[in-house]
Amino acid sequence: MLSRIKKAGVREMITDEELSKGMLTLKVIWLGMLGSLVIYLVLGLVIVTNLKTSIDESIYPLLKPVLYILTVVVLITTRYITKYILSGKGQPKRVARSFDHPALQKYAPAMILAWAMSESIGVFGLILFLLGKNPTDLYLLTLISAAAMLVYRPKKDELISLSQRS
Repeated sequence: MLSRIKKAGVREMITDEELSKGMLTLKVIWLGMLGSLVIYLVLGLVIVTNLKTSIDESIYPLLKPVLYILTVVVLITTRYITKYILSGKGQPKRVARSFDHPALQKYAPAMILAWAMSESIGVFGLILFLLGKNPTDLYLLTLISAAAMLVYRPKKDELISLSQRS
């Protein structure tokens, strides 16, 4: 009977168990990626004291504006890609088994991609810091990265809303 209901296109609400399990998994991934920003900070500050770069120092002034522009592009692109995936148009063919509910199958890849794109901004800061030894680049881009990851944090209400639309 249940399989007939699913085939008929009746919307199936996400259960509390599926919601809790999915949110726990997403929060662990999110916290791990957020924690990596702290690692970038510590790594940069520890490495820079002993680092002797073999790269020509004239690259830094050229690379800095490029990475800051790329930061803006990543922030804008992340929003559109996330919306595209959540709309169902950009749905991957196969998703990990831990996300059985269709809403989680849309939500998880969209959020993980948004976190990865946001985290790349922190990597830009680390690169600029290692090349130019300017802590402002590291702090600013890591802060922007963390702020973006906070914007895209796993939200129970957003997932419930997506499940109602699925």
